[in-house]
Amino acid sequence: MHTAVTAVFALLFCTISSAQAQDTDSSAMAGDSVVVHRHVFLDGKRDAWHATLAGNGSGRYFCAWTERTTDGASIRGCFLARAQRSGFHVIEASIPPAGAEDERPAVVFLDDSTVLLAWQRRENGRHFLRARVVSRFASLGPEQSVSDDDAGTMTPAAGRTANGAVLLAWQDYRNGNADIYARRFDRDSRPEGRSVLLNDDGGTAMQGSPQIAAGNGEGPLVFWPDNREDGAWKFYYQRVGVPQAHNVLIDSAQRKAMTTLISGVLLSGDSALFTWKDYREGHSNIYRRLADLRTGLLSPAERVNDDRGERWQRLAVAGADGHGRTVICWEDYRHTEINQRGDIYAQVYDASGLAYGMNLRINDREDRIARKMPKVFMDDDGWYLVLWHQGEEGRFHLAGQWLRYPDIREGANFCLTCDPSNEE
Repeated sequence: MHTAVTAVFALLFCTISSAQAQDTDSSAMAGDSVVVHRHVFLDGKRDAWHATLAGNGSGRYFCAWTERTTDGASIRGCFLARAQRSGFHVIEASIPPAGAEDERPAVVFLDDSTVLLAWQRRENGRHFLRARVVSRFASLGPEQSVSDDDAGTMTPAAGRTANGAVLLAWQDYRNGNADIYARRFDRDSRPEGRSVLLNDDGGTAMQGSPQIAAGNGEGPLVFWPDNREDGAWKFYYQRVGVPQAHNVLIDSAQRKAMTTLISGVLLSGDSALFTWKDYREGHSNIYRRLADLRTGLLSPAERVNDDRGERWQRLAVAGADGHGRTVICWEDYRHTEINQRGDIYAQVYDASGLAYGMNLRINDREDRIARKMPKVFMDDDGWYLVLWHQGEEGRFHLAGQWLRYPDIREGANFCLTCDPSNEE
């Protein structure tokens, strides 16, 4: 049963990734100061995909991604200093066994120079999670298992606990269907106790890929898509480490689609911001809600994108500076005709929760190429980094833009994965 269910979801995720990867065009990549033509790797099937982004809150960042080649897929990563736009040192963070593929990384800082990196390995028809410590000086700790059960495990998420330890969460099939489990790890990445079941539906409903709110040191908050009750996809959150806490309904995606994901950040120990792709207007828009974590009450759902057309917006992500200021980023297709080859947009909010200005286009080129799956992290000083997958010249790279709150750009768009000489 475990293998069969896992195989179904593996096929679903592979189908989605293949469809997105085919959405490419031929154009130039923005360099450090001018638009330049970049060398195309001889391996035309090599792509950077499924990026994740974390920060230490004070100017140090780490990005990890799946690097797919004709030989398979592995995890690569890179430490970045605030405002860095060139000279990246890419670390080969995983070397999967022959016939296996590593993908979908999650990452969290342990201290200013090391991160705990987790990822999903696919081998012999099943999925399971691996993790290791990666240092800024390119040293790698030993690989270790994440779960304490041999059932299929997928799509990890990572976050910090209030005492500086780590929480990892994932989809788990030990009960015959997709549940959400989590496990604590200490500051040295050693597991603390057994895995814990987080969803409390008690039935056979499916729980989608979990996320953990980044909150600059506050306690962890885990949330996920969930089709309990009527089979339609909704979103729930669970506070971890709070006695007698239970799953809280955030909202409904208004559509039966497991690929409808949710993002969120802690604003304080008692409040959070959630954002997601929503279909209540008949087509996909980006919505947000603020949550009082003490009472479980949420503010009314509010639309984030300010266009009034029927083009898609999707895959929202959020960042916060620990002082109430937030930013939401997403894929945006308002300037396209067929909801493909779009842009990356953002909306900034002040500490009172009010929108600052209008939606901001992050990419500084207007040509129609594939720009997908943004990631964002905002540090304590209001600096934030936006990364996204940019498809051109037959492959996907990771492009980025540095900004300072509220919307001050630091330089032009840059490419993180364009230069093969940066790799180990």
